[in-house]
Amino acid sequence: MDVKIVNPFLSAGLSTFEQMFGIKSEAHAPFIVNKTSGHPWEVSGLLGLSGDANGIVAFRLNKTLANKMLELSGLVEIKEEEKSQLAEQLVSEFTNIIASAAVTSIKTAKISVTPPSILTGHNHLIAWPKNYPVVGIPFATNFGSYEVDVCFKEDTVVKRKVNPLNQMYNTI
Repeated sequence: MDVKIVNPFLSAGLSTFEQMFGIKSEAHAPFIVNKTSGHPWEVSGLLGLSGDANGIVAFRLNKTLANKMLELSGLVEIKEEEKSQLAEQLVSEFTNIIASAAVTSIKTAKISVTPPSILTGHNHLIAWPKNYPVVGIPFATNFGSYEVDVCFKEDTVVKRKVNPLNQMYNTI
């Protein structure tokens, strides 16, 4: 995976969390995600990538953090039955803002990004591209953790390929 494609999504996520919600995030070491094991995430904002890199970027979080984002956005007087839907819409918009900022800053490749899709529910499944690793980059905040998972088809990434576990974390 080319860090020149991955890192703009990570940077955009960090700055968007801080600018929109005043939430600072701390990155932890990346790891290879086991596609078939369970996970703690209840909401995932998915972006499909095409062009010089084809794959998926997923922003994954629990409902506690999604609800805190909703609260910090200024929507405090919300009926309980509307909270979940509004939190999902907020995660969708958040993911869309990240996509726009990331694609604008990628200078070494031509990348198109789909509008965000939202998956919800405990242990929801993402249809990751087969035969390619999913790299998870965990982040911690004062309001809970989240994770950015990325999976690109290596044979379609622009010429410069690197080992994401060695170089991605060092540039965050």
